[in-house]
Amino acid sequence: MTESDSSSFRQRTLSGIGWTLASNVARQVLGFSIGILLARLLGPEVLGLIGLVTVFTGFAAIYADLGLGAALVQRSELTEKHFSSVFWVNLIGGAILTLLFAAASPAIAWFYEEPVLIPITLALSFNFVIASTGIIHGVRLTRALDFKTLAIVDLASTGASGLVAVVMALQGFEVWSLVGQAISQNVLRAGLLWIVSSWRPTRTLDLNALKDLMGFSANLLGFTTLNYWTRNGDNLLIGKVLGSSALGLYGKAYSTMLFPVQNISGQISRVIFPAFSKIQDDHARISRVYLQMTRVIALITFPMMAGVAVVSEPFVLVLFGSEWAGMIDVLRVLSLIGLMQSIGTLNGNLFLATGRADLQFRVGGTVGVLGLGAIAIGLQWGILGVAIAYATFSFCALWVQVHIAVSLVGLGVTAVVRNLASVTAAAGVMALLVLGVAQVTPETVPQWGRLASQVTVGAMTYLALVHIAKVPAYLEVRDLIREKTGRR
Repeated sequence: MTESDSSSFRQRTLSGIGWTLASNVARQVLGFSIGILLARLLGPEVLGLIGLVTVFTGFAAIYADLGLGAALVQRSELTEKHFSSVFWVNLIGGAILTLLFAAASPAIAWFYEEPVLIPITLALSFNFVIASTGIIHGVRLTRALDFKTLAIVDLASTGASGLVAVVMALQGFEVWSLVGQAISQNVLRAGLLWIVSSWRPTRTLDLNALKDLMGFSANLLGFTTLNYWTRNGDNLLIGKVLGSSALGLYGKAYSTMLFPVQNISGQISRVIFPAFSKIQDDHARISRVYLQMTRVIALITFPMMAGVAVVSEPFVLVLFGSEWAGMIDVLRVLSLIGLMQSIGTLNGNLFLATGRADLQFRVGGTVGVLGLGAIAIGLQWGILGVAIAYATFSFCALWVQVHIAVSLVGLGVTAVVRNLASVTAAAGVMALLVLGVAQVTPETVPQWGRLASQVTVGAMTYLALVHIAKVPAYLEVRDLIREKTGRR
């Protein structure tokens, strides 16, 4: 890669990260706000009811493209036959999943002993065939690192579908407002992708083109399957054993924890995978980018997660209301998981970019089985027991996964730990100070006042610490902002 190519690659990658983060801050702030409003309008039981179904629909969605979408992103050389063949496979797969879930709706209702789940599952099953029509259009935009266009599509579909849900909830549709949100979001996203992308499939279904991709996708699909149940086995067990109300509380705490993980590390990971794939043979370069990206992720997510852990009580009561008080301790524990997962998100990129989806599958399989065991053990102590068991397991699993993933590009775990040490220290000091503020705040201060004071002190303290200590990640982000804005 020439110097000019390297500069172009850097600019496109940074631009992709910038657009992805900016759009997702806007999209998720909008989505999070809508989620708070819906939580207040509908309550834990209704949100838990839809969660019972999405445990299964989310799992089936993994098989919508058989892992071929990621294979298209990872492969450096492709022809039109690859894209069109995968498009038709996706469409056929989506149609099959729709029929299977329609047929399985009585069984899902029987499993949870909730007859109302039959029509809900029937309605949600159409999402498979709807979503399948836009997968390849999104893949092509991803390969081109055109995250600006993807950002606009995601923001528009999230906002419009959220509006649909709120209007339906205000009209008394209860759980059907959430069904309407899910379906309208998929319809809008697929439709917009067809509008913004000039690509159209040809009448080609080439088995040889599919075989070119299946080796990579098969291992990825196996890992994704196991990883899904590691992350969602808790929802299945909670819904079955403890009921929809408990699942509503746990699910809302989990989605709140995921907010920074998905919208900081998740979106950086979304850009880094295709970027890594373009330099997959240059391990030294991948190592440098990996360390830099983990520093940047930690700079943002570590204080957010530590902050949520120490202000969980006023945070929940002010934003969601007293009806959701049962999620306070769960959110406090899950925030520690979010801190770890925000860094672990990039591990998958190292496996995939180096073509080791097979190793990712084997590691993920072992971790998945152990994770489900930990969740089952914690279940006997309720949703808090599940959260504690999951957090304990996640810490151990992350250590192993990071060690194996970074070794693929010549790094060690100690290098990763040193890389994050200054940010971790700053976030820890900030959290302790916020705890101190909570202890000295008079009980007569209302919850919104307690939350405002703690957040203000935490933000000011953290910014001061990273600035005074000249934390590398902070300096890198500051210099990048100055570069983009033309300031010195």
